[in-house]
Amino acid sequence: KIVYVSVLHQGDKNPEYFLNIADQDGSNERVLLRSSKPIMSPAWSADGKQIAYVSFEGDRAGIYIQNIASGVRRLVSHQPGINGAPAFSPDGKRLALVLSKTGVAKIFILDLNSGHLQQLTHGFSIDTEPAWSPDGHSIVFTSSRDGGPQIFQYYFKTRQLKRITFSGRYNARASFFPSGLALIMMHRVDDSYGIAVQNLKTASVAVLSQSGYDESPSVAPNGRMVVFAGQYKGRGVLYMVSLDGRVRIRLPAKQGAVQDPVWSPYLS
Repeated sequence: KIVYVSVLHQGDKNPEYFLNIADQDGSNERVLLRSSKPIMSPAWSADGKQIAYVSFEGDRAGIYIQNIASGVRRLVSHQPGINGAPAFSPDGKRLALVLSKTGVAKIFILDLNSGHLQQLTHGFSIDTEPAWSPDGHSIVFTSSRDGGPQIFQYYFKTRQLKRITFSGRYNARASFFPSGLALIMMHRVDDSYGIAVQNLKTASVAVLSQSGYDESPSVAPNGRMVVFAGQYKGRGVLYMVSLDGRVRIRLPAKQGAVQDPVWSPYLS
């Protein structure tokens, strides 16, 4: 399955936002949430039963977790300022998220059972878009701490932090392949935004797509395809691309401009 956000503009009316779930080819679309306020950054739990996302209900950002089968949801973060970019740990017990309660966007870890909140990154840089490694031993995130947006990795055991992207002036929205041996990410070449893969052993970067509007990549659970948001005739749509970049497919969507796709884990 894939989950994504669609935005429907109807003349002079305020836009409507939809959190949708569909089969991996875009068929059998179903609405999980409909709102007059923005919905952002959906993320699957590892068991495929829950979705975390950001909603601006009450004109204030909050992070919600919703059970897909029942529709029951709960508010897990409603701090002053930014509440963004939720990401479930592989064991489903913790949530990485971005808060600005200290004055600037930083990465925090929320224990979903106890509610305990731990600040992971510090300093004056903007840190955002966390993603867990498959083994849960580290996270990657986007940071401005060296100037422009680049990907850094934090190791929980040693508390060490290192920069891992050096090709290009802009790398963001990274997440791991299921093998843990590579990252998919947004990557800018010259002035065009695209999707690229970085091998974590060799640091080599391969560009898969570069239309200038490509963003929000997510890897299939078998590691063979990537879904991402792009544009077609001025409208936000979803695409899939193979790892060799040769196969590119535009997915159908019933309505609205589509953004923020994320692939589910394997579902029973």
